[in-house]
Amino acid sequence: MSRRPTPLTLDATAPPAAPVEPPTAPAGVRRRSLLSAGAAALGAAPLLGACGGGDTSSSGGTTTVRVWTWYSEQQEEFPRLVEEFQAKNPSIKVENRIFGSPDQYLPALAAAVSGGDVPEIFAPHIRALSYGEAGVSADLKAELGDEFLSDFFQSTIDEYTLDGKQYALGWMAQTFGVFYNPDLLAAAGVTGEPETWDDLIAAADKVNATGKSAVAISASPSTSGLDFFLPLLAQIADDPTYYLRLDKLDGVDYTDTVVVQALELMQKIVRGGVFQPGANGTSGDQANQLFFTEGSAMLFNGSFAPQGFVLNAPPEFVQKYKVMQTPALAPGARHYTANQAGAGLAVSATSKAKDAALEFLRFIYSPEQYTKTMNASNSMPSTKSAAAEVSNPVLKQMTSWLLDGNGVPHIPFGAGSSEAGGPLATMFDDTGEPADVARQMQEAVTSARG
Repeated sequence: MSRRPTPLTLDATAPPAAPVEPPTAPAGVRRRSLLSAGAAALGAAPLLGACGGGDTSSSGGTTTVRVWTWYSEQQEEFPRLVEEFQAKNPSIKVENRIFGSPDQYLPALAAAVSGGDVPEIFAPHIRALSYGEAGVSADLKAELGDEFLSDFFQSTIDEYTLDGKQYALGWMAQTFGVFYNPDLLAAAGVTGEPETWDDLIAAADKVNATGKSAVAISASPSTSGLDFFLPLLAQIADDPTYYLRLDKLDGVDYTDTVVVQALELMQKIVRGGVFQPGANGTSGDQANQLFFTEGSAMLFNGSFAPQGFVLNAPPEFVQKYKVMQTPALAPGARHYTANQAGAGLAVSATSKAKDAALEFLRFIYSPEQYTKTMNASNSMPSTKSAAAEVSNPVLKQMTSWLLDGNGVPHIPFGAGSSEAGGPLATMFDDTGEPADVARQMQEAVTSARG
């Protein structure tokens, strides 16, 4: 699922960190998927502390703060932020670099870390905690204080926290729901929004009878299927923190009853005809297209989908589609939904320009600036104050679920955790049995950990 519906351009104004020229990859890369796909690239470089980037220049005593991300959603906003910040802080120069794709970004960051010249502010990817332990990323709790952090959604704080230290901040949050075409549901005789999984299965039966697919979903790459599956664990356990423990294999593992029961629920959903045939071979962009070309009545996707709809779907479709919460186990039960920050920002722990970097971070996260940036880019914010001011009606609705406390972790930060997506694929094509798949998931994760 693309968080990046527009073509990206590489900012050539900032010098490269190292002579790395990776091949250009397609721009349409889902934020969640790339978190898993790029782990090998980052893991290839040793974790060394930075030792001299961002020094004060010899001309006029200007301090340079380099910002490295691949976050194209704000490619129109960052120039404004930089200009306004520099007008107030003339002694600080901000060099913003948005890489063309994760395939370009990840090797460059790995080379910068290996070479000891880490940009002052950078997207840490899934190595945020590892970089923190190695002294590459600063503890933002110590640098910014609890009051500053208190505005962030807890789920976006937890993912970057280790042993009481905060090694990154969520930049764009993401949550998931079921987008739907009210016209197609009405034509199939479906009234109201399905509240439970049984309701959704009953609705799917009616939609399938019209020749349309019920719910379009992307399970390609296999880690994308985890976006759908992992929140089911919270529903079964009635515990929003369950996956935090499973991700670390902290007292629980994939053979536990909770995981098996969640897989049994998923089997029931798949066999109920909820998803389109060939989910394992459907990319995020293809699932979106199936939905807005009216090949499916519904779509399971993240809060980044509206960005793509605005750019790619017919205007009349953009005006009529709606979104509902992920179904619950039973009427009145929690509609737990995946929520974390697929995009984050970390600060170099040892740069001589660290204080200037923290000043820029405070500026872009200030309620006025951050709210304006998120609204202008149709992005979901990671702070409660900005969430209360979301202007896009669909994003506003999805953000309200987080304000209600329904967000749960879904990004596999733990070593080897993303490998659970491989065996999970057999549930989407109905070739696996829950107990066997649970065992295979455990074996895959354990093997990947070494």
